[in-house]
Amino acid sequence: MRMLPPISTAHSAVPILTALTDEQLIGQGRPTLAAQTAAHTAANDDQIAKGNTDSSFDNQHPEHQNSEAQIKPMRYPILTGAPLSKAQTEALAGEFNTLYQSVMDTLDGNDARYIKRVYATVVYSELVARGLLAVAGRLSSRRHQLSVWLLGTTVLSFSKILNNMELGHNVMHGQYDWMQHPHLNSQNFDWDIVCPAPLWQHSHNYLHHTLTNIVGRDHDVGYHLIRVTDEQTWTPSDRYNPFKTLILALGFEWAVAFHDIQISVDEYADTPQLPLIMQKKSRALFAKIVRQVGKDYIALPAVAGLTLGRGSAVSTLSGNITANIARNLWTWAVIFCGHLTEQAHIYTHLDDNESKGDWYVRQILGSSNIEGSKLFHILTGNLSHQIEHHIFPDMPAHRYSSVAPQVKAICRKYGLGYNTGHFGTQFRQVLARIHHFSKPSADEWQTYTQSIATTDANQVTENGAEKNAKKEQRSRELGRGLGKYIPQVVRQAWFYAW
Repeated sequence: MRMLPPISTAHSAVPILTALTDEQLIGQGRPTLAAQTAAHTAANDDQIAKGNTDSSFDNQHPEHQNSEAQIKPMRYPILTGAPLSKAQTEALAGEFNTLYQSVMDTLDGNDARYIKRVYATVVYSELVARGLLAVAGRLSSRRHQLSVWLLGTTVLSFSKILNNMELGHNVMHGQYDWMQHPHLNSQNFDWDIVCPAPLWQHSHNYLHHTLTNIVGRDHDVGYHLIRVTDEQTWTPSDRYNPFKTLILALGFEWAVAFHDIQISVDEYADTPQLPLIMQKKSRALFAKIVRQVGKDYIALPAVAGLTLGRGSAVSTLSGNITANIARNLWTWAVIFCGHLTEQAHIYTHLDDNESKGDWYVRQILGSSNIEGSKLFHILTGNLSHQIEHHIFPDMPAHRYSSVAPQVKAICRKYGLGYNTGHFGTQFRQVLARIHHFSKPSADEWQTYTQSIATTDANQVTENGAEKNAKKEQRSRELGRGLGKYIPQVVRQAWFYAW
């Protein structure tokens, strides 16, 4: 694959803002950055002297006294406003913009060769894996069958993970659009899962990266399935959070596939073009599902069976199923560790006057890094550098490790927590968070019981005809026969598709 000469330079996914100079700050009657930093350092020293080293309080120094931020002293922080002053966030934005541009200006053939090697590794490892799975069914020894099957499944899992994380996710973020490559670009590339690229790019690139961790706006906060913050009202179904999380993890690619359908039905609810928009999305989704299911679970096992026998069909099918589940589990774990650790901040609303610096701060506080080896970072698609990814989403991900020390230093300079830890630590925190919010607090339980009592009282006042009418309406909404057992979002997609 020949790299075409670039016709444009890479650019950020968010607008570039220029930090105010000291003269401009003085002209507006605000302290200079040096004065703010000195005050911040003094305040931090005072906090340390008082024994308060919690990162949630690092920013409570004099110049923040008039800020709208209200940080709750709890394990799972919630912010109601910006923790830094506008002057600070403008200065912080200037430093991050400079860092970003210094990297993007140096992108060259080495970066292009890197992503091409990743692509080649995905292709050849998949070919080798599928060959091993087919051969495994032909071996006479059970021991050899199992050994070759395990090897083939492991290699196929590796290929699918690499395709999903380091290749697909990053290419579809536009990280390599500057290459002008006919295939490795955000407009043409599609990955090896059931979710079509355009649907994922809308729910992830556009909504998640813009509205990160704003409850009610960022639909990745719990995926409409799991309660992960006090800002989400507790319901009895939340008691099953651990079980629902297991189902989500096992079928994560399916959750991602229908995620944008669920979002778009609400997002375009008041748009006259809703039926047309949803028809296009739903048809693209079902077409991709047919292709993926047909490839992994019908075509390839059938070809192996027709050429090598029934045993090869079984080994191919079982290997494909296992590899897809392994990829789903790994992807889920990496993503949840990057967003739902103990100190991942949740925001209650979006500031109407949010600047790029405020956006940077929200990305930093709402993200968590995972420490590990170089191979570990590659297998996570470098989402182990989740903080760097969220502030520089279109920077080639393999560059994150080189800028991480500078990002951490800037965070320390402005008193922002830089959440990082080993995979085991971050994963335990995620599981603890899910378990914690599956149980109601005393106040939440009281609110729930009161709402039940109110509902029961209202039902007593209804006459029989009204009750029967509502019951019939609910029955029609749920559908008939087996339809009531199909998730609502799947029924919505099917409805709009046809």
